[in-house]
Amino acid sequence: MKKYFLTGLVILLPVALTIMIILFLFDLFTDPFVHLVSGFLTAFEISYDFTLPHGLALFISRIFALMILCIFITFLGALARWFLTKKLLEIGSKIISRIPVIKTIYTVSKDIFVALFSQNEKKAFKYPVFFPFPRRPSFSLGFKAGDIAPEIASKIKTPLVAIFMPTAPHPISGLLFLCPEEDVYKFDMSNEEAVKFLVSCGMVIPNAQKVEIDELF
Repeated sequence: MKKYFLTGLVILLPVALTIMIILFLFDLFTDPFVHLVSGFLTAFEISYDFTLPHGLALFISRIFALMILCIFITFLGALARWFLTKKLLEIGSKIISRIPVIKTIYTVSKDIFVALFSQNEKKAFKYPVFFPFPRRPSFSLGFKAGDIAPEIASKIKTPLVAIFMPTAPHPISGLLFLCPEEDVYKFDMSNEEAVKFLVSCGMVIPNAQKVEIDELF
């Protein structure tokens, strides 16, 4: 019985974790628009004199909100491809960049998303590295981030490297370190493999032979 229970657990946990992440992202992206869609759904119910269960009505509202959001994002991307619209967006961006407080939030958010979704040399993380943390002989895994700000580099004579160290098993948050270049070691592993290694807390080893479920017990 113990063997069967553990086998079922190994099968169930990845599925459950995947569903939890999908539901979290689903709620995150649709929550700002669900109230707008639910208003139209309520009006539709009144017009045709019927009432949907609350849970079903909320789910339908989120589905339509997600569809509207996807259509809007696609439409916005298509407009951004047009020269005239691109110029208008640049003008709008310059106007927003002059508004106190808002300009800081907008500029930082724009730079982060451009770095995250860029497919060229401006991508957010260059490559994975490891460095002494919290102190030698212990090391931690991180990612080479952007260049050091000139203001910082001018005040410190030692060459520094910006390293982002994600937290495990939740890699979205983390810490930024400015480490001496001589203490940062690059190794042969892709960003995706390094993220898998981090999220699994070291249990998923890149390039290692995959283990089938039947081999675990």
